[in-house]
Order: sequence, then structure tokens, then C-alpha cells
Amino acid sequence: MQTSTDPLKMNTSADAKASGFNHVIDQASAAAHPVIDQFSVKAHDTVDRLASAASHSAENFDVRSEQLTAAGQRLGNAVRGQIRRRPVAVLGAAVATGFVISWLLKSRAG
Repeated sequence: MQTSTDPLKMNTSADAKASGFNHVIDQASAAAHPVIDQFSVKAHDTVDRLASAASHSAENFDVRSEQLTAAGQRLGNAVRGQIRRRPVAVLGAAVATGFVISWLLKSRAG
């Protein structure tokens, strides 16, 4: 086998190979663009849906928080009303509850 040592022929051969590689790279790039574009669109849609869900959750949390605050205020008002109507009964219930809690804590400790 004889190899050519002519620099002009070697340069032409290298240019042909480089041109071939460039063509292959261009084809791969052209094939990849639609896939990348489709992935990008899906990623944007997913981010939009997640942002919408987060916004909805935050609004839901605010509504539930307001409902719990209102329920706590109603309960507090009801307890104050009971204390005003029957102070001795409420005091007796508080003392009895204290004894029961104390007894439960002692039985767990021992």
C-alpha cells in the first residue's frame, strides 16, 4: 500500500472528511430541534400548571385560615357566655379536669 505524502492531497482529504462531519452534525442538529422544541413546550406547560395549582392552594389556605379564625372566635364567645351564666359549674369542671389530667400523668410516670 502506497500512501500519498502530497500535502495538497492530504489537505483535500481532511477538508472532505471535515465537510462530511459537518453534514452529519447539521443533520443531527436538524433532527434534534423538533424534539427539543416539543420538550420545551411541555416543560412550560407543566410549570404553568404547577404555578396555577400553587396559586389555588394558597387561596384555599387563606380561606381555610379565615374559617378557622372565625370558628375560634365563635368558640371563645360561647365559652365566655357559659362562664358568665354558670361560673360555679365551669370552675368545678376546670378543677375536675385538672384532677383527671394530674392522675393520668402520674399513672404514666409510674
